[in-house]
Amino acid sequence: MTPHLFDHIAFILLAAVFPVWDYFAIRRRAARIRAGEPEARLGLYRIFIVEEWATTIVLLAAWFALGRDASSLGLVPRPGLLAWAGYGLTAVICAALVFQAVTIVRNPKSLANVRDKLTSLSFLFPGTPRERRMFDAVSVTAGICEEIFFRGYVVVYLMAVFGTPFWAAGLISSLVFGFAHVYQGPTGILRTGFVGLMFFVLYALTGSLWAPMIAHAVMDITSGRIGYAAGTRPPTPSASPAGSPLQAAASD
Repeated sequence: MTPHLFDHIAFILLAAVFPVWDYFAIRRRAARIRAGEPEARLGLYRIFIVEEWATTIVLLAAWFALGRDASSLGLVPRPGLLAWAGYGLTAVICAALVFQAVTIVRNPKSLANVRDKLTSLSFLFPGTPRERRMFDAVSVTAGICEEIFFRGYVVVYLMAVFGTPFWAAGLISSLVFGFAHVYQGPTGILRTGFVGLMFFVLYALTGSLWAPMIAHAVMDITSGRIGYAAGTRPPTPSASPAGSPLQAAASD
């Protein structure tokens, strides 16, 4: 693509402005959730959904208005043996995520470990059936929109503007993806950065964003199911760590 002023603005927003804005906005919303304010968590979910879809619509509208095609953004599936191998790997990853979620949810000791690890992020996870359904919508939104942002747009931008090689652009985009989750703290940045790199590998294999979109959505949905079970199921005395801070809290 030939870079346009819009591209530079969009990159700065995605890589710096939005993460910093979200950091402070989510901290304020988290305080309201922890204070027990009704509908506060649902409000956070609605903000996620509206912001990400609005950004995606503007980004795609500008992309096509500038005469660019869908395939250069990774929106057109690519044929070939390597692509099918990538889709097969995607299916394996999704199956492993579902299996892991089912195993953890059925194991009180595993749930106790999750309660202990999710203390700082408990405000994100659903605590009611209604919140769980909304969290699924957030997960699908993140799977579609964030893959367009980070594995699609940011990679193309880095290659076009700086001449960054494809794999180096994928690594940098994963770092940007990690920073976009700065509200999760340093560990969250590293974790999501690594996950972003895994999604980029799926993109590289298939030549399409559809594979990482699916894996991303499944990962978030299963995480929500685990967090929901950890936060809503009463811990057993033998499985729960003493004084676990999430014993009665709603979980993400």
